[in-house]
Amino acid sequence: IVGFSIVGFSVSAAPPAAAQAASSGKEADIGRIEAYLNGITTAAADFTMVSPDGQVSRGRFDLSRPGKLRFDYAEPKGNLLIADGDYIIYWDAQQKEASNEPISDTAAALLLKPHISRSDGGTVTGYEHAAGVIRVTLAETKEPGAGSVTIAFADRPMQLRAWRITDGQGQATDVTFSNWQADVTLDPSLFHFQEPNAGKRHR
Repeated sequence: IVGFSIVGFSVSAAPPAAAQAASSGKEADIGRIEAYLNGITTAAADFTMVSPDGQVSRGRFDLSRPGKLRFDYAEPKGNLLIADGDYIIYWDAQQKEASNEPISDTAAALLLKPHISRSDGGTVTGYEHAAGVIRVTLAETKEPGAGSVTIAFADRPMQLRAWRITDGQGQATDVTFSNWQADVTLDPSLFHFQEPNAGKRHR
């Protein structure tokens, strides 16, 4: 499990020329990231998730931008987390209970909006590029206390590897991805919540 966090990332003082070069590299990387994320329509991957209480979950991830994603849990079996375009719904298979909240009230909105751009409500609050990995932290400009998203990318070729979503109370959920596949065909019903039968999945 790869943990990462660059909230509060700081850079020591550097000579003006070095600082200018670093700033130029940062701007180029962020431009590449925006283009990469905006170029994603559908994707699928395996995931490992670590919740704020340390519980580890695994399963399958599907993404359909804008607005929709699905975490289909193998551990604990039957649990689901779905963003349907308007709400994020979590299904607890053991309790047989669903809970939901508007996507717009969560930090995940930064990833699911139709167009991802710093000029469209997001502020870059952290940046690091080292060892072939780029990490960027984004927060809502108008509500910086609402939470943040830290995203990690492989550099060349660029590929989403992990993210950390931190809520307004500072509780962080880490997700890492493997076997990433872009431009896959996904059944639209994946993103419509209904009380599921454990283990049943449509592709």
